[in-house]
Amino acid sequence: MATLPSQIRIAELDYDQILANLVEFMKADPTFSDYDFSGSGLRLLSRVLAYVTFYNSYYLSAAVNESFLDTAQLRSSVVSHAKMLGYQSHGVQSATYEANVTVILSDTSAATITLPKNTQFVLQSNSSAVFYNLDDTYLSQNTTTANNYEGTGITLIEGRPAQYRFTVDTLDPTQRFIIPNANIDFSHISVTVQSGQTSVTFENADDMLLANSSSNIFLVSEAYDGYPELVFGNGVIGKALENGSVVIADYYISSGAAGNNIRGPFRIQSPSIANFVNGATAPVDANTVLSSGGSDVESIENIRYLAPLTYGTQNRTVTVDDYKAVILGEYSRYISAITIFGGEDGDPSDPDERPYYGRVFIAIKPATGVRFTQAFKESIITNIIKPHSIVGVLPQVIDPDYIYLIITTQAKYDPRATTRTRQQLSTAIIDAVDTYAEQYIEKFDTSFRFSRLTRAIDDADPAISSSLTRIELQKRIVPTLGVSNSLIVKFGTGLFKDGNNSVLLEPSQSTGHRFSYLGHDGVEVNNCFLRERDGIIDVVVYVTTESTVNGTTTITRTLNVIDDAVGTIDITTGVMRLANFAPMTIENNAVDIWVNALPNSGDLSPTLNRMFTVERDTITVEVVDETAATPVSFYQGGRLR
Repeated sequence: MATLPSQIRIAELDYDQILANLVEFMKADPTFSDYDFSGSGLRLLSRVLAYVTFYNSYYLSAAVNESFLDTAQLRSSVVSHAKMLGYQSHGVQSATYEANVTVILSDTSAATITLPKNTQFVLQSNSSAVFYNLDDTYLSQNTTTANNYEGTGITLIEGRPAQYRFTVDTLDPTQRFIIPNANIDFSHISVTVQSGQTSVTFENADDMLLANSSSNIFLVSEAYDGYPELVFGNGVIGKALENGSVVIADYYISSGAAGNNIRGPFRIQSPSIANFVNGATAPVDANTVLSSGGSDVESIENIRYLAPLTYGTQNRTVTVDDYKAVILGEYSRYISAITIFGGEDGDPSDPDERPYYGRVFIAIKPATGVRFTQAFKESIITNIIKPHSIVGVLPQVIDPDYIYLIITTQAKYDPRATTRTRQQLSTAIIDAVDTYAEQYIEKFDTSFRFSRLTRAIDDADPAISSSLTRIELQKRIVPTLGVSNSLIVKFGTGLFKDGNNSVLLEPSQSTGHRFSYLGHDGVEVNNCFLRERDGIIDVVVYVTTESTVNGTTTITRTLNVIDDAVGTIDITTGVMRLANFAPMTIENNAVDIWVNALPNSGDLSPTLNRMFTVERDTITVEVVDETAATPVSFYQGGRLR
């Protein structure tokens, strides 16, 4: 009597295992007991069944994964889920640049002239960097030089202006207004609708709550492949488009993040200005801000992270995550790191950081540069925070308090284990430190671990056998020159003091930004720096004298105090207070004075708005052959002996 075949196993998803299960199932049936499943035609049928099963299994698994924001892999799926949570992803964003513009004309009769929208500005040092002004702008005649017409604070945008047209067909229910370009700046799309002889400008809607049936508004959202889609009203919320009308979309094709970090001057190229002779932006100086705000298309992971936060805010700012969500939702392309803390988080024992109830402090590190302009901070408060904030809480955007890590390392290597030169190994170590700093140090609320840094150095190349590394903390003081300053400088940790030596390290010309200072006799002395003695800060300078005795010249360096007791320093807390500190100039026309000290520990933890950061130019690497290495003047852990 024939036995019934065993039940087929269906848990496997791998094709080979599916095929094996099918063959095993059929072999259990006495009808197929004598069949050769490795060479018969039944083998082909088994493989077809296995493939069909595998394809269906993969399709169902993928379909289920794409149904949830956390597991979706396709960008279109992630974007769609984000829309359901009220978050609109952005495409490429153009960098912008604030410029002072001067145009020279051959005719001086006009008091003002118009700089037309989309006048081309080409970077003088690189013709591939091209910017345009966003709107028609008035330039005023210079009262001294009549041929010059000038404007200040004019916003230039990186990209190439372009235009796309649609003809509205209300009889086509599938019509969508999708601009077929994935490099369009979503935030600078302007729309005009022509109906007969009438042209109407439509505005990008920021708040749908005030929209009615006659509101000329549109929305921009991401369609497939990163293309922007324009969505218009339906006659209830927003004005509906009329059949046969023409939609004209003007936009900029952007280079994204490649447009950042550009400084002028620019020259005006081929303007449509009567009597034009030439034109340019003002030369750059210390106050010139680099172009910023450019970003590539928003990543899937960023959308996945921000969408739930945006939904959780419920259009108000109460919690820390609420503030982060509304700010990053609008300005994520400008921001490298952000932290939010309440005034109640202050330290009651610290007179400088006592609790400040009723305040919310927002510390933001720019993606480009180290600080935002005051105008940008005010725009965050006015345009982003206040429309969502609750009564009784005052938000304030503050700068990060940077603590610079000065890294010096000596790495020993085995020359037989690598084909790299010493210079190439040095570059590899600098790259490793730079990458480690960007990923693990330059964030708020992120501790610095000395052992992990040294591990990153040792792992930079297999030929590196060991390394000795020294860490200095550096604070950069920005005094007002020529007047008395009262400043508080916080290193953020306890400092190491070696016997009677100064806890503040002696600067060199390249590392200290020394300064000039008026002595008590009224004579200005150059090459001064700050020095500590028993917790007191003095302004000092080295004076070099030569003496010759019996033909032998002796050079003596004497430390002279130019101004004593200009401040104090607490080595336990790392807090330095300067009073009546009045430097006259800073060497190399710098704007800040650098003060270095050694930390008392290799593990450092920032608080509030403090952040550790590393500048690539301050990383010093020496690579030596391990068979011929000589002792170094510092020990691992960053302390001098």
